[in-house]
Amino acid sequence: MSALQARLLRLLGLIAAVVLVTPGILRPLTGHPLELVNLVFHEAGHVLLAWGGSTLMLLGGSLLQVLVPAVCIGSFWRRGELYAAGVLCLWLAQSWAGVAAYVRDAPTRNLDLITGDPDTHDWWQLLGACLTPGCSHLNWADPLGRLLMVVAVLTALFGVLLALWNDVLKP
Repeated sequence: MSALQARLLRLLGLIAAVVLVTPGILRPLTGHPLELVNLVFHEAGHVLLAWGGSTLMLLGGSLLQVLVPAVCIGSFWRRGELYAAGVLCLWLAQSWAGVAAYVRDAPTRNLDLITGDPDTHDWWQLLGACLTPGCSHLNWADPLGRLLMVVAVLTALFGVLLALWNDVLKP
């Protein structure tokens, strides 16, 4: 395969990844296939960090959900595989978008949770509804969720630029 063919295949692969992942970023928690992958890591985060008390256990879901793709990105980056790291940034962006939607849902608890019990909503508990009686910070859910969505979009844009770096943007 020539260098030009390899570049073209990488570009087509990146376009396909962007087309496949973008709906999960723009409309998180609406049934995107990556959400099932993220859910596994989210739930594992609760179990793995349960030793640290209720706050760390509740945070553990969202933390591991974004930490796993971030570690994968770092692994490829360390090896100099910027294209792979860039494509994986799209997964991280989708994961951030899911966490953003979950945070923004905290005051209303409208999302279907795997427990079926809205009182088990991590961010509803973290922002004060259960863990700190009389001191609710649920009004922080919307701005925090919006901030995390900005992080998601910036991560996706960074990923595209990183994936293109060696083929198009490298000085």
